[in-house]
Order: sequence, then structure tokens, then C-alpha cells
Amino acid sequence: MKIVLPDHIDLLESDRAAITQLGDVTVYDDIPQTEDELIERIAGAELITASWVDITEHTIQSSPALKYIIAPAVGYDQINVEAAATAGIRVLNCPTHNAQAVAEYTIGLIFAVTRYLLPANKALQNGEWNPRAYRGTELAGKILGLIGHGNSGKAVERLATALEMQVEWSSSKTPAKRLDELIARADILSLHLPLSLASWHLLDERRLGLMKPTAYLINTARGAIVEQAALLTVLQEKRIAGAALDVFENEPITDRPSEQILALAQLDNVVATPHIAYNTDETTDRLGKELICNLESCLHGEPINLVN
Repeated sequence: MKIVLPDHIDLLESDRAAITQLGDVTVYDDIPQTEDELIERIAGAELITASWVDITEHTIQSSPALKYIIAPAVGYDQINVEAAATAGIRVLNCPTHNAQAVAEYTIGLIFAVTRYLLPANKALQNGEWNPRAYRGTELAGKILGLIGHGNSGKAVERLATALEMQVEWSSSKTPAKRLDELIARADILSLHLPLSLASWHLLDERRLGLMKPTAYLINTARGAIVEQAALLTVLQEKRIAGAALDVFENEPITDRPSEQILALAQLDNVVATPHIAYNTDETTDRLGKELICNLESCLHGEPINLVN
């Protein structure tokens, strides 16, 4: 089977070497700049990965040999799954490798935004000493609302329970009315679901308006789950207490963030980071192992972790 990894994936060298031993494997360590360049790289491939590149309907139609696409991540919104299914292509993801990293980072973001860690640190760096300016809130007894209850959501629940928080959650099967009630009840609302047609702007202007004025939003999932322009307005007008955001709509790969992302990051009631919740040494190790298992399952004709 011809296998192509057409864009950069953070892997241990030992895992990269193991992948190249699986057969006819080509590994690229950069990101193709155009769709035509991507199509050229994967020409004749039966199995490809998609880390930073978009696998569009045109890419799929231009790759008649293709049988499998693996997202070396939990999210697979960069792949047109419907077009792949129509073409008889199976799509896989790597669903478990970063759950602990994302969960720990989520709890860290909650502490950071509710206890004013970053503005207090910045003030002290500037020579200011005003502890009374940073009165935070304790987490014990607070309601943590989880939208999404998969691997990372369950891991967050375990950590939050140890902090004596009351955890409530919703899933894709939760009725819209129940979801609205959860959003309205939560002291802290944290997102842990994939981006799809159903979840795009799930937290829109109306639902942001359901949140308590004392509530905080945490997003380590995907930026487009939240209507970003509406969130910016809500935060600017202090209609919620704050937000901690690791993901954004229209994230750049290497270029400068958009003006809207920068506007969010510069608010005093926002903690913003550049999509790093997943990024640990342990996650890199687990990703390599999970990706190899996915590749081997396809080679054996028994693909695992299917999303279509």
C-alpha cells in the first residue's frame, strides 16, 4: 500500500522511523502551500494523513486510488468526511492521545481566568503591588458545565470532581432545551466536542446570552463552535465574567493572527493561548503509537477509530 504523510506531524524520531518501515511510505516535514501541491504529493496514494492540510471534495475527487485518510488528531474537521464517504474512503482519527493533556490544561485555564493569574503577574512585572485588585472566586461547589463528554470531557470531570466542583454535562444526544438549561446554570462552561456541521456556532449569540454574568467560558475544543464575533462583543461589554480560549475561528497556521483574535487576546477578562492544550511530551509519544496502530489496522484491512 502506498502511504503518504503529506504535511508535518509532530512525532518522535523512533515513531517516524517505524512508520517508514510499514511499506511504501513517503513522509513530508513541511506544509504544502497550495491544494495542487497537496494533490501532487498524494498522487497514487491509497492512505494519507491530514494534519494541517484541508482534504476537500476536489482533493478527494483528484485522488482515485485513495482508500483511507487518517487525522493524526482528535479533530477531523479539516477532512470533508461526507465527500470521503461518497467516494468509499474510510476516515480515521486518533481519539485518545491528548485527553489528559487537554484536561489538565483546561483546569489550568480555569484557575488562570478565575484567579487573575496573568494580569496579576503582568502588574508585578511592571512594578505594581496591589493584591486587593485581584479578588477571584473559588472552584469548590461551583457548577462546571461540560458541553461534550468524550475522552477529554471525562478526564476534565475526574479532575474537577477532585476539586469538589459539581459537574454537569451534555452530549450530542442532549435535547436543545436541556443544553440551554445547562448553559444557564453553569458557573464555568467548558467545551469538549468536535467541530461539525451540527456544532458550528453551537454557542451563538443567543446561547451566549443565556450565560450568567458571573460565568466563565473555557474553550480548548475548536474555535468555530463559538460564534466568535458575538463572543467578542459579550466579553467587551462584560456580559460574562471572562473567557479562557486556546482555540479560535480561522486560526492561522504560521501567519499573524486575525485582528479579531488579537482583539480577544488583548481583553483584560480573557486568557488566550495559541492552540497548545494538546502539546506535551507525553502526548507526542502517545500520538505516534496511536497513529502507528491506525496505519497497521488499515494495512490489515480492519481499520479502527473510524469516524465515517
